[in-house]
Amino acid sequence: MAFWQLTRLRVVYPIVLLFLLFVDGSLMSGMGGIFTAFPWHILPVLTLGWLFYAVQFDAETDMPFWLYVILIGVLFDMYYTGIFGTYTLAFVSSVAVMMQLHKVLDERLLSGLFMFLVGLIVYLLVTYVAGFITGVSSVGLTAFMLFEVMPTVILNVMIAAVGYYPVWSLFQFLR
Repeated sequence: MAFWQLTRLRVVYPIVLLFLLFVDGSLMSGMGGIFTAFPWHILPVLTLGWLFYAVQFDAETDMPFWLYVILIGVLFDMYYTGIFGTYTLAFVSSVAVMMQLHKVLDERLLSGLFMFLVGLIVYLLVTYVAGFITGVSSVGLTAFMLFEVMPTVILNVMIAAVGYYPVWSLFQFLR
């Protein structure tokens, strides 16, 4: 692999990751009335989706991936919650689970979407437990699973499925 190709991925990937950090918040801000219509609470997590694509398409071997995961978690904590550690732990644990599943699963779309589904559920459960411990969340686990996890999973898995092949093509171009 030529140096300019390696540099291209190392430059484009974190820029898109940072951009998606702000797109997540903008979507929630702009479409909050739709995403939080009672009783549903849907979270767009495009940032986690971008991390999933790096794991699925083996891009983490070409860049300092764990550094990006930790930095985006810290930025997420600072920008959105102000409680340090919640999203950092959520991103790290979710990506770790997806990387372990990636060793077992193949490169097909459905295997990748299953890997993203499990990673997304881990991400949501870590944030739920952290919110429950800090007293920010008071909803029961059943209501959380039914009214937040289910619609969030549906939205984000559909987005991941639509973007799967275009992002794969982008990663092939950047390599």
